[in-house]
Amino acid sequence: MIRAALLAALLLAALAPVAHADGDPASDVLIAERVFYPYEVKLPASSTKALQETIAEATEQGVSVRVALIAHDFDLGSAGLLFRKPQIYAKFLAEELGNFNRDWLLVVMPNGYGIYHCVPKKRPGGYSDPCEGTLHTAQDEKLLASLAPPKRSEDYAAAADVAVRALAERHGASFGPGLLLPLAGAAVLLVLGAAGVLALRRRSAASVGVQGAGGGDDASLVGGVDRDHEAAGAEQTDRALHQE
Repeated sequence: MIRAALLAALLLAALAPVAHADGDPASDVLIAERVFYPYEVKLPASSTKALQETIAEATEQGVSVRVALIAHDFDLGSAGLLFRKPQIYAKFLAEELGNFNRDWLLVVMPNGYGIYHCVPKKRPGGYSDPCEGTLHTAQDEKLLASLAPPKRSEDYAAAADVAVRALAERHGASFGPGLLLPLAGAAVLLVLGAAGVLALRRRSAASVGVQGAGGGDDASLVGGVDRDHEAAGAEQTDRALHQE
């Protein structure tokens, strides 16, 4: 307990000068941008694009999120002491950004995620604390703790994408059925197409059968008439001969 208290005191002592020095790169970038990307890590363009699209979609549904991808301690600048402490850093960074925006703040580090959402509060004398508390709950932290952290440096954006979706859906956003609906639609079209082909084949077969049956009747009728006429003529000729 004593060691833990000493460590907390050291962290708080370290944070105070850091906040005034503004040596945290993410606190500058996230004022205007939605994502702070790590230095010296090349992320796949497909995953960064997907992350941006997910953030934009969540924001449109009222869940505004900013993300800090921290792959190395030097991504934290002078706040390097907070590397691998995602939840503590999330609070620290949210407080730095409190005067500029109060969006959900998600931090991604090699060992997990941090989350914070500042709640402003007006105090007597006109003073307003932009980050008096947080809207995030223990359930939000539990949700993020259930997600796998990035295994490789190039997985940071993809891991953040999953985390943003999970967090946004927990707070009312919806990202649709994904590939389920298109696949189901394709299956329905295939079934309908197969049924249509089968129906056409049956109609074609029935048509051929009707034509074949009709042709036989006509031939029999014509042949019968001819035979009847021939038989009648032959019989009349025979009678005439006998009468003579």
